[in-house]
Amino acid sequence: MARLTSDKIRQLIKAQQAGYSLAQVFYKDPDIYQAEINQIFLQHWLYAGHVSQIPKTGDYFTFEFDTESLIVVRTTSGEVKAHMNVCRHRGSRICLEQTGSQKHLTCPYHAWNYNLDGELIAARNMPADFDMSENGLHKVNVALLGGLIFVCLSDNPPSLDHLKNDLTEVKALFGFERMKLAEKKSYRIPANWKLAVENYQECYHCAPSHPEFAQVHAMAKPPKVFKTAKAEFANANHGNPKFKQLNHYFDLAAVGQEGYQYDRNPLVRGALSGSLGGKAVAPLLGEVSDYDGGASELMIGPLSYFLIYDDHMLCYRFLPVSIDECICEVSWLVNDSAIDGQDYQLAQLTWLWDITTQADKKIIMNNQKGVDSRFYQAGRLSDMEYFQQSFLNWYLLTLSK
Repeated sequence: MARLTSDKIRQLIKAQQAGYSLAQVFYKDPDIYQAEINQIFLQHWLYAGHVSQIPKTGDYFTFEFDTESLIVVRTTSGEVKAHMNVCRHRGSRICLEQTGSQKHLTCPYHAWNYNLDGELIAARNMPADFDMSENGLHKVNVALLGGLIFVCLSDNPPSLDHLKNDLTEVKALFGFERMKLAEKKSYRIPANWKLAVENYQECYHCAPSHPEFAQVHAMAKPPKVFKTAKAEFANANHGNPKFKQLNHYFDLAAVGQEGYQYDRNPLVRGALSGSLGGKAVAPLLGEVSDYDGGASELMIGPLSYFLIYDDHMLCYRFLPVSIDECICEVSWLVNDSAIDGQDYQLAQLTWLWDITTQADKKIIMNNQKGVDSRFYQAGRLSDMEYFQQSFLNWYLLTLSK
């Protein structure tokens, strides 16, 4: 049966026309959805959170998608580790709250007890030949990029060597390790996860759908206008260490390496940050000494996106709940010395991307309704949807493996 499913998917990929949106079946077929989970979400590095969320020993948070749940925890030695949130006895979830702090990880069902490293340390009334050392929690790969925590469920995860090397200066400049989580919001969307990701990949919809965004970001301008603005911005900031172009994303990633992308784009003239009126909203990040009127786009892996203003960083993450539901989670990070209510106002910090994401949620919901129609047909992509096309190229190639 697995072979037949694989053959079916290969035929559908072969029939997909380049330069067009995906055929309806890619959003509706359960076999395709399971292939996506197996070949994308279980194989690539995913942004889980920031070290500021678990500052003390025993602090944890859960990270979930589809049917999977992970525990990300600060261990006794101070390390950040991740375990599957699945008891090795009969499979119960162990941590039932999204965040917390525990001396041990104790299953609420039969009280099997694990230390913070995931080792089983107590199990009542087990047979004499039961070996506790063989029944620890399933381990999950963890990588720290500055203070950003990434997890990968694969036995053979993509290498992060190229990415770490190329982003060394960027991480230090913006002070990834010296940030803290100011706010996190989740937006549950009744739509296939790809529609949410595709929407994020293009700004063809920005001007008509996001007037607030368009008042701050030059990217919402017509392509020729934006290209001119970006060239002028780059020339005016020659030698600025924030300016670097790294294009190793999606189908451009080196073999065996995780994909990544970094670029610096201009805001509209006079704007300093991603906020109402483009005003500064928090203390400058890291080693940044002044505002330059730009914002950096960073992508790590295929599903974790970051937007770095001079005074705060935004993290976007899209995760599937099921074939027809997903969650968009947005996190706002600020300088770790900033004090809420004194150095920044939370409502001002989150305003732009909360209102933008609420609008996107409605857009994506309506997109799904149209895709569900008997009359849906794949449509031609515009010149402004080139990044979406790159995602689709990578998606189809990954699914065909």
